[in-house]
Amino acid sequence: MTRALTTRRRTGAAAVVFAIGVAVLAGCGTSTTDTPPAPTSAPAPSCTAGVDAATGVDLCDPDAVMTTAVSVLFSYHPATQNQKGVDIDSAATLLDPAYISRLGVSYSALAPVTGDTWEQWKAERSTVSAETAIGSDDHPADTDTTVSRVVTVTQTVRDAAGDSVSQLPTMAVYTTLTRTGQGGWAVSGVSVR
Repeated sequence: MTRALTTRRRTGAAAVVFAIGVAVLAGCGTSTTDTPPAPTSAPAPSCTAGVDAATGVDLCDPDAVMTTAVSVLFSYHPATQNQKGVDIDSAATLLDPAYISRLGVSYSALAPVTGDTWEQWKAERSTVSAETAIGSDDHPADTDTTVSRVVTVTQTVRDAAGDSVSQLPTMAVYTTLTRTGQGGWAVSGVSVR
């Protein structure tokens, strides 16, 4: 009987030692720091596009590309532009070529300007300058290849001498940018509301 009791005590003691060992080993795999886990997705490719020669904007800065492109698009030069409306030619280096192709000749519809008003500006050699700012409205989440924002546009009509004549109603321009590989950002969608 003593032998059985001794065996049980040894077995019980071994079980307790085993349980303590497992608990210690389990504790070694955990951390008590607040360090977040490493990201599982690959980082966005670095941008090496540089500066746009036509506008001087950093093509790796999506906000700068967006505000500059929209400002150029909605600054009108009726006496020298080929077609009524947005100045697609001056903004072309900031626009995705596929977007320009999709627009075709319908890009004049982006500008809320009547033909009569355009002809009056043309005859008076007036210009329209646009100032832009990114609005604080909700927008879709950014990704490595797309950014969307609402850009507020304030346009000022200027006479032939460059003096301010009037201000047009403020516009909200819903703008999307795309990026591929290590290239820079380019406007790939514009909607006026």
